[in-house]
Amino acid sequence: MEKTPKQSRVRRLLGSFSFLKGNVLIIILSWIIWYPALALIGGYSQLYIRGLGASVIIVGAINSISLVILSIVRILGGYVADRFGRKNVLVSMSFASAFTYLIYALAPNWQWVLIAATLNSIFLLYQPALIALRYDSVPSEKRGFGFALTEFLPGIVSLPAPFIAIYLVLKNGTVGGMRIAYLIAFALGIAAAVIWLFLKETLPQRNDKKASFYSDFKKEYSEAIRFIFKKMRSVALLYILFNFAYTGAGPFFSIYAKSFLNLGDFGWGVMYAVSFILSFTLLIPIGLVTDKIGEKRMLLVGIGFLSLFSLIYASALSNEPLSLLIMVLAYTAIILAYAGYAKAVAKLEADFIPREKRGRVTAALSFVALLAGAAGSALGGLEYYLINPRLPFVVLTVFMALSFIVVLFRIKEPETPEQ
Repeated sequence: MEKTPKQSRVRRLLGSFSFLKGNVLIIILSWIIWYPALALIGGYSQLYIRGLGASVIIVGAINSISLVILSIVRILGGYVADRFGRKNVLVSMSFASAFTYLIYALAPNWQWVLIAATLNSIFLLYQPALIALRYDSVPSEKRGFGFALTEFLPGIVSLPAPFIAIYLVLKNGTVGGMRIAYLIAFALGIAAAVIWLFLKETLPQRNDKKASFYSDFKKEYSEAIRFIFKKMRSVALLYILFNFAYTGAGPFFSIYAKSFLNLGDFGWGVMYAVSFILSFTLLIPIGLVTDKIGEKRMLLVGIGFLSLFSLIYASALSNEPLSLLIMVLAYTAIILAYAGYAKAVAKLEADFIPREKRGRVTAALSFVALLAGAAGSALGGLEYYLINPRLPFVVLTVFMALSFIVVLFRIKEPETPEQ
């Protein structure tokens, strides 16, 4: 019996979602629990540290220290993910990471936040395993759409969280409201970690585990570094430029909006909530467009918009009738542009890196990116406090322009994507 055009369209549509099973489904279910926690604490986390007595320079320093530790931990995590598998490290470290949010909730001062941030960075040892497992589980031809979908569904569930955060902060103050938010994050983190128990390992068993740790570690990462120099040198340069500026400016978006532009807790909360909603609403279209036009074009679009709207963010006037509207639009555009960049980078990595090297190579690239971000964050605090609060966003604009040039002239997509 011949299929009608309508039946063919339905079959093609169902085929587009055929990868939505097994590990991919478990990742989505876990993130449906965990993403609301991130959305709840994300908007006011830097303002919480300020409320506990930290200066702007200390805020930048805490972010910088946690990034340096995370960069080192990523290297070990990449080795573990490729050597011993993805699942075990992901499960154990997820439970440990959840407990750090209890320290955040009960912190009497910013020094305890530094302890919590340090421990959380250590326990994020699992991130290379999670990255590799997700790359392993989504077919190469559907990675842009697949990566977007794994974040879109949890994002939809998370949409009320920023408004709940605004309510908690306005009702209980920044510190009191965030203590409640971190307690909720702790509970949701434990629940999300339980879901990881149902994952299936994606790395084939290796039979050469008797080599000494040092010699094997050195051999594995020497190979990963050679791979990066041979195939992904320009990608590594992009990571350095991009993360130095974007991660460097990251801790100061909220402080700048609340204190320098005098938008207050409510104004910043609105900015964060609107950008959060739109970024997740458009995740699927961004993923589909990435698959359609390719990683390089999406990188150019995302970085181009980031450069433009970072300049607008840096130029905003305080105490003007349209300040809040302009800042909402500018910050939303920045977050959407970053979402496009992130999807393109994830697809680029997955297409370049063979399955058996993904943990180590992504960890080595993350090491470079995180160290650049740590330097940018530490410098950003000094720029904000000692020179001008607008300066971190001016630097962001300049480095986005440099990143655009690197993508335009240096980055090429692989002819045959890795599976």
